[in-house]
Amino acid sequence: MDIEKALKGWLTPEQYAAAIAPEAEVLALAGAGSGKSRALAGRVSHRVASGAQPESIVAFTFSEKAGEQIKTRVASALQECGLDPLLVGGMYIGTIHAWCRRVLGDMDARYRQFDVLDEMQFRVYLISRYPKLGINALRDAHPTAKGYRRGYFESLKQLGRAWQMMNDELLDPAQVAAEDAELGAALDRLRSNMEKDHFIDFSLMQRLVVEALEANDPGAVRALAALRHVLVDEYQDVNVVQERLIGLMHRHSETLFVVGDDDQAIYGWRGADVNNILEFDKRYPNASVHKLLTNFRSTSAIVEAAGDFVAQEVGAMRLPKALKAHANRGPREFAVHQFPDRQTEAAFVAGRIEELLGSEYEESDGTRRGLTPADFAILMRSTNTEEQDGTKRHTAYINALDARGIVYDLDAGGQLFDRAQPAAVRNAFELLRESSPDRNEADHLFHSELSVAFPMADLSRVRRVFADWGRRIHTPVAPGTSRQRLFPQKLLHDLLEALNVAESGFDDGVMTDLGTFSRILQDVEMVYVSIDGKSRFGELLNFLQNVAGDGYEADNQMMTRPDAVSVSTVHKAKGLEFPVVFVVDVEANRFPGRRHGYDGWMPATLIQQALDNGSYHSGNADQARLFYTALTRAERYLYVMGSAQLPGGKRPARVSPFAARLAHPEIRRDLLDPGAPPLVTPTPAFPHRRGDESVLPTTYSQIHTFMRCPHAYKLGVVHGFSPAIPELFGFGRAVHAAVGKLHQIYDKSSAPTPDEARLIAEELFHLKHVAPSSDPINRPGAYERAMQKSSDIVAAYTADYAEDFETKRQVELPFEIPVTGAVISGSIDLLLSIDGADKIEDAKVIDFKTMKGGTEPVNNPDLHWEDLSLQVQLYGRGADLVHGANARTGAVHLLKDSKRIDVPVDPDAVDSAVTNVEWAVSRITDGDFPQRASEKKCMSCDFAQICGQRVEPFAATIEPPALHLPDGKGGTLFRRIAAFAQIGPGN
Repeated sequence: MDIEKALKGWLTPEQYAAAIAPEAEVLALAGAGSGKSRALAGRVSHRVASGAQPESIVAFTFSEKAGEQIKTRVASALQECGLDPLLVGGMYIGTIHAWCRRVLGDMDARYRQFDVLDEMQFRVYLISRYPKLGINALRDAHPTAKGYRRGYFESLKQLGRAWQMMNDELLDPAQVAAEDAELGAALDRLRSNMEKDHFIDFSLMQRLVVEALEANDPGAVRALAALRHVLVDEYQDVNVVQERLIGLMHRHSETLFVVGDDDQAIYGWRGADVNNILEFDKRYPNASVHKLLTNFRSTSAIVEAAGDFVAQEVGAMRLPKALKAHANRGPREFAVHQFPDRQTEAAFVAGRIEELLGSEYEESDGTRRGLTPADFAILMRSTNTEEQDGTKRHTAYINALDARGIVYDLDAGGQLFDRAQPAAVRNAFELLRESSPDRNEADHLFHSELSVAFPMADLSRVRRVFADWGRRIHTPVAPGTSRQRLFPQKLLHDLLEALNVAESGFDDGVMTDLGTFSRILQDVEMVYVSIDGKSRFGELLNFLQNVAGDGYEADNQMMTRPDAVSVSTVHKAKGLEFPVVFVVDVEANRFPGRRHGYDGWMPATLIQQALDNGSYHSGNADQARLFYTALTRAERYLYVMGSAQLPGGKRPARVSPFAARLAHPEIRRDLLDPGAPPLVTPTPAFPHRRGDESVLPTTYSQIHTFMRCPHAYKLGVVHGFSPAIPELFGFGRAVHAAVGKLHQIYDKSSAPTPDEARLIAEELFHLKHVAPSSDPINRPGAYERAMQKSSDIVAAYTADYAEDFETKRQVELPFEIPVTGAVISGSIDLLLSIDGADKIEDAKVIDFKTMKGGTEPVNNPDLHWEDLSLQVQLYGRGADLVHGANARTGAVHLLKDSKRIDVPVDPDAVDSAVTNVEWAVSRITDGDFPQRASEKKCMSCDFAQICGQRVEPFAATIEPPALHLPDGKGGTLFRRIAAFAQIGPGN
């Protein structure tokens, strides 16, 4: 198919011009609702159709979810243009930090062992290393404005903020120390401790890649060898280190395509620099600028009023643009009103939602349906801030929704421990703080809280949990003995078993709350070797009491939003759209809020340029952009409202200047006026939820879990429960990193000697949850024995498979395979046969495993060959998408046995594997999660203590085909997945 013709049929003229622009640098200035994702997808398709290899394309997105959505758009665009949608699997489309982690692993396999800390995990890390980092001295050096010693958790927050600023602004600890000796020293200690402990965070990984590229590090340059085209979505939200990275990448690429909207730059408070997009054409004077000015989302009234508002509020600090609505469908309504009090305002919101539910709505393609709860959003600047009466700002609105029985999804944070079950579990943990509780204390908590929140709880079993864990936590460590290895996840599972969660019949909301609690404990376990002892266990409890409740939300990895009214901050609604939007709590000093200057620990003199550019503080322009973003989430119905009397307020609130600025002939300001015309009353229609474009992002390990037992998938992926940490967690990763490092050093050369292999294995070896012996020579412990085993395994590999190093190149390549309804991600270990011209002659998929197979591995049921074969077969499909490496063979390499078992990867075997995955995805998206218990599976299941262990039928009768497994003699066995082959007693 002719690519130009296909794109013209798929894109608007504005989008098409941006997609095919020939210049090396292109800015697509995309107004709200103008189809920027389509333009970016069209750009990628045009590059591929013009001869670009998929691996030459790197496209950065603001979030993982946005990346998944753009991948599906790109796959659709490729198909529209007559290209194979599977080509998307060879590209990189995702966040900047995830790409940087990939590059670091390519530079040095050692980084593949590093765990990435998100914001809350980083906070736990600071707690766990508090004495080592010298934070007490920092608290003394940075008192409050009134001269008091700064609080413990506030100090941790400020140190974390300074750390991120240092990396984002590419500052050095020595520069900081010159201005603030205590802070500079603490940041230096923090970096060295994270390196030693094998941790990294988002800001550091970006910085390390930038530094490597600036130094022309051979590994970093090699990682960019295939790069030709860089694309950046949401360019207005890029910060200093990210902009530097993009510029360095463009030195290696042929083109740079950025898309964004300065009017929606809402992350300046955390370091994003809107000047990157404002001054793009100055940095690249030969760039072409394409304005996407047709809004396909909102009515003319919304588009024009919002555009006039931001033009007047931001003025010369924005790029001029005048959007127009593509269509002006009705019914529609736009109202601005200040109510006498919050209760009246909230009642109006809930009442209007009730009136519009089930009303007819015409979609852009002309189809008609009735509105459902997911079509409504209640947006505010802050949801979780307390009112003067102690309630949260969202409270009045959700109470009004509750009063009418309207379901809602509260995306507010800070709510976990307001609910009965997680609060009761936290209090059970708290009972163990000082000592092992006595019988009276245990019984009192049981009757007052635990049995109320968990009606099926067993008192005698709860007593046993308290007795067991109280004794173990508070057992002193005798001189010369090793510490106990206690993990809070195991305490949680023991407690939930005693509370009989498996038989309680809790709904998904309660189970997800408990799963979120489990995820909090997983974050603690990531950075603590153990929580043995009063002090360490107390640090966990302090985190639960003071930090965790404000920072965790349900982590449901299912992409589809629930069919419920969204109650959210504007920031959380970025990128979303709704037929009906209520922008609430709009009063003076609320929206816009009071201006806040910079108040961080990082010396202002070091970040003066960033402060001058508007970063790290909030001014009027920032809040105007946020308000504009809120307005432009609405499609047809938009209500902007506030209240004169706020909850607990002592004096009336003034009308917001932002609300007063809104002007358009269609705007109503008479909602409560006597004699005012009635509100719009659309025709009723049968409620039908809008089709969801989202795709299920998943990994092989998640699909593998579903295929063994769908209910285990539900507990782990949907609800978020984490398993307890195994004894030698990280051992396999350490061995795998050593193998990767050997191939990086001995690439297409003679094989390393066993002694050389041992040296590399020992240099890289690291386990986070096993402490090294204090006398490793005379009294080696578990850590030293594991290190010795690792070096033995790696040495045997180099001795038995020396040919892997000679004319072959081992690479670990990430891939993504689009299947119906999902994108499966993973990493492939490929052995590439290279000819004298450095061309690929052949490829073999190798799945390195540290498990032991024994004398007849294919007959060892503990290896689960259906899982291992499926993995290799999927990776074989992925290999076709990277480097043009057609994998003719695949194998599982059992490192402990030094054996390599070939797995069928012929087209029939691969097709069967893909069909099984697509079947699993269809069951997941339909919410089909039956328990498929068997004696053997349940014995090894991570969630056996919180599962009923029953055999339940699938809702669907269609079953997937048998998988193709090796028989050990060069032939093929056929076996169904464990969800069918292993159920019931004796299996």
